[in-house]
Amino acid sequence: KELRAARRKEGARQLKDKELCNGPSKLCQALNIPRCFDRRDLASDPEVWLETDPNTSPADPQDIVSAPRIGIESHGEWAKKPWRFYLRGHPCVGVVNREAERQSPSGNVMKNFDP
Repeated sequence: KELRAARRKEGARQLKDKELCNGPSKLCQALNIPRCFDRRDLASDPEVWLETDPNTSPADPQDIVSAPRIGIESHGEWAKKPWRFYLRGHPCVGVVNREAERQSPSGNVMKNFDP
Protein backbone atom coordinates (compact mmCIF):
# COMPACT_ATOMS: atom_id res chain seq x y z
CA LYS A 1 0.00 0.00 0.00
CA GLU A 2 2.85 2.37 0.86
CA LEU A 3 4.69 1.88 -2.42
CA ARG A 4 1.54 2.34 -4.51
CA ALA A 5 0.51 5.42 -2.51
CA ALA A 6 3.97 6.97 -2.99
CA ARG A 7 3.46 7.00 -6.78
CA ARG A 8 0.09 8.77 -6.64
CA LYS A 9 -0.60 12.48 -6.86
CA GLU A 10 -1.21 14.53 -3.74
CA GLY A 11 -4.90 14.44 -2.80
CA ALA A 12 -5.74 11.39 -4.93
CA ARG A 13 -8.39 9.11 -3.49
CA GLN A 14 -7.21 6.15 -1.43
CA LEU A 15 -6.90 2.93 -3.39
CA LYS A 16 -9.11 -0.04 -2.62
CA ASP A 17 -7.23 -3.25 -1.80
CA LYS A 18 -8.36 -4.82 -5.08
CA GLU A 19 -6.79 -1.91 -7.02
CA LEU A 20 -3.29 -2.29 -5.52
CA CYS A 21 -1.93 -4.87 -7.98
CA ASN A 22 -4.56 -5.28 -10.71
CA GLY A 23 -2.26 -4.74 -13.67
CA PRO A 24 1.39 -5.28 -14.63
CA SER A 25 2.55 -1.74 -13.85
CA LYS A 26 0.66 -1.60 -10.56
CA LEU A 27 2.09 -4.97 -9.52
CA CYS A 28 5.64 -3.79 -10.26
CA GLN A 29 5.09 -0.59 -8.28
CA ALA A 30 3.61 -2.48 -5.31
CA LEU A 31 6.47 -5.01 -5.25
CA ASN A 32 9.15 -2.43 -6.12
CA ILE A 33 10.24 -4.36 -9.23
CA PRO A 34 12.59 -2.08 -11.22
CA ARG A 35 12.52 -1.63 -15.00
CA CYS A 36 15.81 -3.53 -15.33
CA PHE A 37 13.69 -6.69 -14.88
CA ASP A 38 11.83 -6.01 -18.14
CA ARG A 39 12.10 -8.84 -20.68
CA ARG A 40 13.50 -11.34 -18.19
CA ASP A 41 12.47 -14.95 -18.66
CA LEU A 42 10.49 -15.92 -15.56
CA ALA A 43 11.07 -19.59 -16.33
CA SER A 44 14.88 -19.54 -16.44
CA ASP A 45 16.29 -16.37 -14.80
CA PRO A 46 17.98 -17.39 -11.51
CA GLU A 47 17.28 -13.96 -9.96
CA VAL A 48 13.54 -14.29 -10.52
CA TRP A 49 11.32 -16.89 -8.92
CA LEU A 50 7.70 -17.49 -8.12
CA GLU A 51 6.47 -19.12 -4.94
CA THR A 52 3.20 -20.78 -4.10
CA ASP A 53 1.23 -19.99 -0.98
CA PRO A 54 1.28 -23.17 1.14
CA ASN A 55 -2.09 -22.16 2.63
CA THR A 56 -3.97 -22.19 -0.66
CA SER A 57 -4.70 -24.84 -3.24
CA PRO A 58 -3.72 -24.42 -6.88
CA ALA A 59 -6.28 -22.90 -9.22
CA ASP A 60 -8.42 -25.27 -11.22
CA PRO A 61 -7.31 -25.00 -14.87
CA GLN A 62 -10.97 -24.44 -15.79
CA ASP A 63 -10.84 -21.16 -13.81
CA ILE A 64 -7.79 -19.72 -15.62
CA VAL A 65 -8.81 -17.37 -18.42
CA SER A 66 -6.38 -16.57 -21.24
CA ALA A 67 -7.22 -13.43 -23.23
CA PRO A 68 -5.53 -10.75 -25.34
CA ARG A 69 -3.73 -8.05 -23.38
CA ILE A 70 -5.40 -4.71 -22.82
CA GLY A 71 -4.21 -1.39 -24.24
CA ILE A 72 -1.83 -2.67 -26.93
CA GLU A 73 -4.20 -2.56 -29.91
CA SER A 74 -1.60 -0.66 -31.98
CA HIS A 75 0.83 -3.59 -31.87
CA GLY A 76 -0.67 -5.49 -34.81
CA GLU A 77 -0.79 -9.27 -34.55
CA TRP A 78 0.79 -9.18 -31.05
CA ALA A 79 -2.27 -7.38 -29.71
CA LYS A 80 -4.37 -10.48 -30.38
CA LYS A 81 -2.11 -13.02 -28.65
CA PRO A 82 -3.67 -14.56 -25.51
CA TRP A 83 -0.96 -13.37 -23.13
CA ARG A 84 -3.18 -12.04 -20.35
CA PHE A 85 -4.19 -14.51 -17.67
CA TYR A 86 -6.60 -14.12 -14.80
CA LEU A 87 -8.77 -16.20 -12.50
CA ARG A 88 -12.40 -16.36 -13.57
CA GLY A 89 -14.59 -14.52 -11.06
CA HIS A 90 -11.73 -13.09 -8.99
CA PRO A 91 -12.72 -9.72 -7.44
CA CYS A 92 -9.39 -8.07 -8.37
CA VAL A 93 -9.83 -8.53 -12.11
CA GLY A 94 -10.48 -5.07 -13.47
CA VAL A 95 -11.47 -5.95 -17.04
CA VAL A 96 -13.26 -9.23 -17.77
CA ASN A 97 -13.07 -10.67 -21.28
CA ARG A 98 -16.45 -12.39 -21.78
CA GLU A 99 -15.46 -13.85 -25.16
CA ALA A 100 -12.33 -15.50 -23.73
CA GLU A 101 -14.33 -16.81 -20.78
CA ARG A 102 -16.80 -18.53 -23.15
CA GLN A 103 -13.98 -20.27 -25.06
CA SER A 104 -12.17 -23.39 -23.92
CA PRO A 105 -10.10 -23.24 -20.71
CA SER A 106 -6.64 -21.70 -21.02
CA GLY A 107 -5.00 -25.08 -20.48
CA ASN A 108 -6.38 -26.19 -23.84
CA VAL A 109 -5.66 -22.83 -25.47
CA MET A 110 -2.04 -22.89 -24.35
CA LYS A 111 -1.48 -26.49 -25.51
CA ASN A 112 -2.44 -25.45 -29.02
CA PHE A 113 -0.79 -22.02 -28.88
CA ASP A 114 2.09 -21.50 -31.30
CA PRO A 115 3.99 -18.23 -30.57
